[in-house]
Amino acid sequence: MSTTRSPLIDRYLTELRGALREMPRRHRDELVAEIEAHIEQTVPDSASDAEVLTALDRMGDPEQIAAAERERLGIEPATAGWLEWLAIPLLLVGGIVIPLVGWIVGVVFLWLSRCWTTRDKLLATLLVPGGLALPFVLSVSTVGGVEACSTGTRTNQSGHQVTVTHCTGGTSTAVQIGWMVVLAFLIIAPIYTAVRLGRRLPPSGRSRRAFWLPGRASLPLLLAGAALGGAAVWYYQSTRAPGHTARV
Repeated sequence: MSTTRSPLIDRYLTELRGALREMPRRHRDELVAEIEAHIEQTVPDSASDAEVLTALDRMGDPEQIAAAERERLGIEPATAGWLEWLAIPLLLVGGIVIPLVGWIVGVVFLWLSRCWTTRDKLLATLLVPGGLALPFVLSVSTVGGVEACSTGTRTNQSGHQVTVTHCTGGTSTAVQIGWMVVLAFLIIAPIYTAVRLGRRLPPSGRSRRAFWLPGRASLPLLLAGAALGGAAVWYYQSTRAPGHTARV
């Protein structure tokens, strides 16, 4: 395998693997390897992008190749329906709308679907169990230690009595930052999973207005999740109920 081949070839093979996701893994790997070897033989390393695109056009569209293989093997094409479009939001926010049960129903729908691979299903199930319900619960729960404060008086340099409050305990800045990072991850991961599942639906069942995001949109998504997680923890830390502070 050449290490200097055109990125267009890698993108074509990635699209081909995605189109063949319904095939048995062994058959899929063999077919992709066969087409890859043929491309390596017919497209020289010095080929221009135009020449590469011409060669790939001759190979055929990945979806058409997959359709021909499904027909040859007698495999019915998977199409996205109500099962998939319910699974995605339930995995994301079902645990908040219907505590615990909503997310579990989403997992059941996920594993009943034929549109996603086992790898996709494992990632969606195990990355952050509960979806956004977990960071939601953690963001409103107590994350800091008890802060004990003692109040007294002392005489300043001018001879006046001043009240002094000394506090110990509570949560350190390092712990707060660590908590922000954890909560941000717990928010980002379910959103990423929902976007990934939506993008990996068959083209015929993928909505252009929902869950379809190009690769370049991933960074703003992650930044938004990080900001949301950090803001939630910062807000909690700055508005903790007085009951969490013990004064002596």
